[in-house]
Amino acid sequence: MTPEQRIAAFWEIWETNPDNIWETSGAIQGLPTLRESLVAGQNQSDAEVAAAIKQWCRSYPKLTQKLMDKVGERKLRGANNAGPKTDDRAVVNQYPEITEILRNRVPRMGTKEDKS
Repeated sequence: MTPEQRIAAFWEIWETNPDNIWETSGAIQGLPTLRESLVAGQNQSDAEVAAAIKQWCRSYPKLTQKLMDKVGERKLRGANNAGPKTDDRAVVNQYPEITEILRNRVPRMGTKEDKS
């Protein structure tokens, strides 16, 4: 899995909270640690951010499995980052820094890029 795929898959899970994964995996208690890691690594490469996400996810096997399943569902090329795909925004709203960092890292599809 490439760093971009890991970040895109994590972003999708972050936005959709499938199967209430934050609570069922116990990862909700570790979100302050993830926030600290991502805020501290804002200026790092995608590879370093993806490695921080991977390291953090290791403590939550159910979340790690959900991440692996997400990558296996389809080839992740980016995300349409226009808005959430669910009404359950509690975790996303509690940690706006995580949301912003992930949103800025995920390749955007459907946006015009500089084409000279």
